[in-house]
Amino acid sequence: MPSPRLLAALLPAAALLLALPAAPAPAAAQTLRGSRGAVDRAFHTAKRRDLAFTRNRREIERGARKGAYVRLTASPSVRLKGVSAPFVRPTTRSFLATFAPRYRAACGEPLTVTSAMRPTSLHLRNASTRSVHPTGMALDFRAPGAACRSWMRRELLAYEKRGVVDATEERRPAHFHVVVYRAP
Repeated sequence: MPSPRLLAALLPAAALLLALPAAPAPAAAQTLRGSRGAVDRAFHTAKRRDLAFTRNRREIERGARKGAYVRLTASPSVRLKGVSAPFVRPTTRSFLATFAPRYRAACGEPLTVTSAMRPTSLHLRNASTRSVHPTGMALDFRAPGAACRSWMRRELLAYEKRGVVDATEERRPAHFHVVVYRAP
Protein backbone atom coordinates (compact mmCIF):
# COMPACT_ATOMS: atom_id res chain seq x y z
CA MET A 1 0.00 0.00 0.00
CA PRO A 2 1.48 3.41 -0.96
CA SER A 3 2.16 5.87 1.80
CA PRO A 4 -0.26 8.78 2.39
CA ARG A 5 2.55 11.11 1.40
CA LEU A 6 2.97 9.40 -2.01
CA LEU A 7 -0.80 9.42 -2.58
CA ALA A 8 -0.95 13.15 -1.82
CA ALA A 9 1.85 13.74 -4.35
CA LEU A 10 0.11 11.69 -7.06
CA LEU A 11 -3.37 13.16 -6.57
CA PRO A 12 -2.82 16.35 -8.67
CA ALA A 13 -1.39 14.30 -11.55
CA ALA A 14 -4.34 11.88 -11.40
CA ALA A 15 -6.81 14.78 -11.42
CA LEU A 16 -5.09 16.22 -14.51
CA LEU A 17 -5.28 12.89 -16.34
CA LEU A 18 -8.98 12.57 -15.53
CA ALA A 19 -9.63 16.05 -16.91
CA LEU A 20 -7.87 15.41 -20.26
CA PRO A 21 -10.76 13.71 -22.08
CA ALA A 22 -12.91 16.77 -21.39
CA ALA A 23 -10.29 19.18 -22.75
CA PRO A 24 -11.09 20.90 -26.03
CA ALA A 25 -9.68 19.64 -29.33
CA PRO A 26 -6.14 20.76 -30.12
CA ALA A 27 -5.79 24.10 -31.89
CA ALA A 28 -4.63 22.38 -35.10
CA ALA A 29 -8.09 20.81 -35.44
CA GLN A 30 -9.57 24.32 -35.37
CA THR A 31 -7.64 25.75 -38.34
CA LEU A 32 -8.07 26.08 -42.06
CA ARG A 33 -4.90 24.16 -42.92
CA GLY A 34 -5.28 22.03 -45.98
CA SER A 35 -4.54 18.34 -45.99
CA ARG A 36 -4.29 15.41 -48.35
CA GLY A 37 -7.29 13.96 -46.49
CA ALA A 38 -9.43 17.00 -47.31
CA VAL A 39 -8.45 16.80 -50.99
CA ASP A 40 -9.20 13.07 -51.05
CA ARG A 41 -12.57 13.58 -49.31
CA ALA A 42 -13.63 16.18 -51.89
CA PHE A 43 -12.39 14.06 -54.81
CA HIS A 44 -14.14 10.90 -53.57
CA THR A 45 -17.34 12.83 -52.83
CA ALA A 46 -17.35 14.13 -56.42
CA LYS A 47 -16.76 10.61 -57.75
CA ARG A 48 -19.50 9.12 -55.51
CA ARG A 49 -21.94 11.78 -56.72
CA ASP A 50 -20.92 10.96 -60.30
CA LEU A 51 -19.97 14.59 -60.99
CA ALA A 52 -18.25 15.29 -64.28
CA PHE A 53 -14.67 16.59 -64.21
CA THR A 54 -14.99 18.97 -67.14
CA ARG A 55 -12.11 19.01 -69.57
CA ASN A 56 -12.77 22.26 -71.43
CA ARG A 57 -14.96 25.31 -71.77
CA ARG A 58 -17.28 23.53 -74.23
CA GLU A 59 -18.14 20.85 -71.64
CA ILE A 60 -18.88 23.55 -69.05
CA GLU A 61 -21.22 25.35 -71.45
CA ARG A 62 -22.94 22.06 -72.36
CA GLY A 63 -23.40 21.28 -68.64
CA ALA A 64 -24.82 24.77 -68.06
CA ARG A 65 -27.39 24.27 -70.84
CA LYS A 66 -28.45 21.02 -69.13
CA GLY A 67 -28.72 22.75 -65.73
CA ALA A 68 -25.78 21.00 -64.05
CA TYR A 69 -23.94 24.34 -63.69
CA VAL A 70 -25.15 27.88 -63.08
CA ARG A 71 -23.47 31.16 -63.95
CA LEU A 72 -21.90 33.37 -61.32
CA THR A 73 -22.54 37.07 -61.73
CA ALA A 74 -21.20 40.14 -60.00
CA SER A 75 -23.51 41.83 -57.51
CA PRO A 76 -23.22 44.35 -54.68
CA SER A 77 -21.98 41.43 -52.53
CA VAL A 78 -19.82 39.58 -55.10
CA ARG A 79 -16.93 40.75 -57.26
CA LEU A 80 -15.51 38.37 -59.89
CA LYS A 81 -11.80 38.95 -60.51
CA GLY A 82 -9.88 36.79 -62.98
CA VAL A 83 -12.57 34.08 -63.08
CA SER A 84 -12.10 32.37 -66.45
CA ALA A 85 -15.19 30.14 -66.24
CA PRO A 86 -17.86 31.81 -64.05
CA PHE A 87 -19.92 28.64 -63.49
CA VAL A 88 -20.48 26.41 -60.47
CA ARG A 89 -22.92 23.78 -59.26
CA PRO A 90 -26.26 25.16 -57.98
CA THR A 91 -25.34 24.16 -54.40
CA THR A 92 -22.07 26.10 -54.65
CA ARG A 93 -23.88 29.20 -55.86
CA SER A 94 -26.40 28.80 -53.04
CA PHE A 95 -23.56 28.85 -50.51
CA LEU A 96 -22.09 31.97 -52.16
CA ALA A 97 -25.51 33.66 -52.14
CA THR A 98 -25.66 33.13 -48.37
CA PHE A 99 -22.02 33.83 -47.49
CA ALA A 100 -21.28 36.90 -49.65
CA PRO A 101 -23.97 39.25 -48.23
CA ARG A 102 -22.85 38.35 -44.70
CA TYR A 103 -19.26 39.13 -45.69
CA ARG A 104 -20.31 42.47 -47.17
CA ALA A 105 -22.30 43.36 -44.04
CA ALA A 106 -19.32 42.52 -41.82
CA CYS A 107 -16.58 44.03 -44.00
CA GLY A 108 -18.27 46.77 -46.01
CA GLU A 109 -17.03 45.47 -49.35
CA PRO A 110 -17.97 42.76 -51.82
CA LEU A 111 -16.44 39.30 -51.50
CA THR A 112 -13.92 38.75 -54.32
CA VAL A 113 -14.18 35.39 -56.09
CA THR A 114 -10.96 34.61 -57.96
CA SER A 115 -11.78 31.15 -59.29
CA ALA A 116 -14.81 28.96 -59.87
CA MET A 117 -14.96 26.12 -62.39
CA ARG A 118 -11.61 25.39 -63.92
CA PRO A 119 -11.57 22.65 -66.54
CA THR A 120 -8.77 20.11 -66.42
CA SER A 121 -7.25 21.74 -69.53
CA LEU A 122 -6.55 24.83 -67.36
CA HIS A 123 -4.73 22.99 -64.57
CA LEU A 124 -2.75 25.45 -62.45
CA ARG A 125 0.83 24.76 -61.43
CA ASN A 126 0.01 24.89 -57.70
CA ALA A 127 -3.26 22.90 -57.96
CA SER A 128 -3.78 19.29 -56.99
CA THR A 129 -4.40 16.80 -59.79
CA ARG A 130 -7.41 15.74 -57.67
CA SER A 131 -8.88 19.26 -57.56
CA VAL A 132 -12.68 19.46 -57.67
CA HIS A 133 -12.70 22.85 -59.41
CA PRO A 134 -13.55 21.03 -62.68
CA THR A 135 -16.78 19.74 -61.05
CA GLY A 136 -18.11 23.14 -59.95
CA MET A 137 -17.92 22.23 -56.24
CA ALA A 138 -15.15 24.73 -55.41
CA LEU A 139 -14.60 28.48 -55.23
CA ASP A 140 -11.57 30.56 -54.36
CA PHE A 141 -11.94 33.83 -52.43
CA ARG A 142 -9.31 36.53 -52.30
CA ALA A 143 -7.84 36.82 -48.82
CA PRO A 144 -9.02 40.16 -47.40
CA GLY A 145 -7.28 42.48 -44.93
CA ALA A 146 -6.62 41.49 -41.33
CA ALA A 147 -9.99 42.25 -39.68
CA CYS A 148 -12.04 40.71 -42.48
CA ARG A 149 -9.64 37.78 -42.75
CA SER A 150 -10.33 36.95 -39.10
CA TRP A 151 -14.07 37.19 -39.77
CA MET A 152 -13.73 34.93 -42.83
CA ARG A 153 -11.73 32.34 -40.89
CA ARG A 154 -14.34 32.20 -38.10
CA GLU A 155 -17.26 31.96 -40.52
CA LEU A 156 -15.68 29.32 -42.75
CA LEU A 157 -14.79 27.22 -39.71
CA ALA A 158 -18.40 27.48 -38.52
CA TYR A 159 -19.67 26.29 -41.92
CA GLU A 160 -17.04 23.55 -41.89
CA LYS A 161 -18.19 22.31 -38.46
CA ARG A 162 -21.73 22.02 -39.86
CA GLY A 163 -20.49 19.95 -42.82
CA VAL A 164 -21.44 22.58 -45.41
CA VAL A 165 -17.91 23.25 -46.69
CA ASP A 166 -14.31 22.24 -46.40
CA ALA A 167 -12.15 25.38 -46.47
CA THR A 168 -8.40 25.86 -46.74
CA GLU A 169 -6.47 29.07 -46.29
CA GLU A 170 -3.67 29.07 -48.84
CA ARG A 171 -0.62 31.32 -48.82
CA ARG A 172 0.71 31.47 -52.40
CA PRO A 173 -1.21 33.28 -53.68
CA ALA A 174 -3.13 34.32 -50.56
CA HIS A 175 -6.70 33.03 -50.89
CA PHE A 176 -9.32 30.75 -49.36
CA HIS A 177 -10.17 27.56 -51.25
CA VAL A 178 -13.73 26.45 -50.41
CA VAL A 179 -15.28 23.13 -51.42
CA VAL A 180 -19.07 23.17 -51.00
CA TYR A 181 -20.73 19.89 -50.01
CA ARG A 182 -24.27 21.06 -49.43
CA ALA A 183 -26.40 24.18 -49.34
CA PRO A 184 -26.24 26.16 -46.08
